[in-house]
Amino acid sequence: MFPGDGKTPYSTVGFNWMLTDYVVEDASYYTLREVVVGYAFKQLAKKAHLGNLRAYFSAQNLFFHSAKGYRGINTEGRFSSGPYNTALVDGYQRGSFPMPKTFLFGIDINF
Repeated sequence: MFPGDGKTPYSTVGFNWMLTDYVVEDASYYTLREVVVGYAFKQLAKKAHLGNLRAYFSAQNLFFHSAKGYRGINTEGRFSSGPYNTALVDGYQRGSFPMPKTFLFGIDINF
């Protein structure tokens, strides 16, 4: 891109681009937050003289997709304490971090 293409500002001397719609972006997104799958082994629990036997799998933040061209890390992520607790602070998602993916496997045994 070059100055004069109608998209790129070529001079910021004395002008604050943060006060224009130049910094407004499409922040639409969709996400798969949490999945929990479990299976109860009733026959096996009965044979082993257990009250209950269950295996499960849980996953969080499996999928996140934001709008094409979005320059931020996460549309939901914004540091909300200290000097960044207002939307009037200049910058793109100051203090935010990517959402971690979490996987959990487990066995639930009741005697």
